[in-house]
Amino acid sequence: MSMKSKIVAAAATLALVAGAGAAGTLTANAATSACGNNCVNWFSAAYGTAAHPAFVLSVLNHVGQAGQPVTLAAASGANKGEDFQVANEGLVSDFVAAGLMNPGLGKLYSSLPVYEFQYAPGNKPTGLCAGVGTTPAAGTPVTLQPCGVTVKTTWIPDPHTTSAGSYDALISGATNSDFSQPFALTALRPLPLFTSRLRLNVPAGTLDHQLWAYVPGVLPTP
Repeated sequence: MSMKSKIVAAAATLALVAGAGAAGTLTANAATSACGNNCVNWFSAAYGTAAHPAFVLSVLNHVGQAGQPVTLAAASGANKGEDFQVANEGLVSDFVAAGLMNPGLGKLYSSLPVYEFQYAPGNKPTGLCAGVGTTPAAGTPVTLQPCGVTVKTTWIPDPHTTSAGSYDALISGATNSDFSQPFALTALRPLPLFTSRLRLNVPAGTLDHQLWAYVPGVLPTP
């Protein structure tokens, strides 16, 4: 049974009314015109701004296969490796109720949404999402994994405000310990991404490599 089926089943059992927690498709996270004009591009606060998102989420060498590294690449409207679709799969509380996420995540993040980022080069979905192949730990690589199968391909956007603007820490939905410092998407440099413990209450700028934001629209071609 897929994650979505389990969530629907749990919702029916609890007689929940469809609403904010219902799964739905968001705008595409894309770089090229083939993915449409209503698209967004995730960038790291460490390597860009909304005005100039220098590096954005990308699939290494455009290879759509399970296990392929997810990285940052120079923002380009010609790079199909930067074409993703974003789906809102529900709330953390929905996943906890369905027995898919650790209840520890629910205690701190129950009202936050849960996202999947599906690789869709040229607006052609591959069924592969950015995620982890194992339970996240320090340094676990972020790679393409089958979408909708386990919480290893889910991300929880935890909002943070800095002097530079508003960003999200993208927490792995597969975190199963130390929930006040969950594992989050991390980019120390424009190379393959990995997970590491989210560091809160640290000096300004220290958290930039774990903060993310997006800009709408097709990226310009260099």
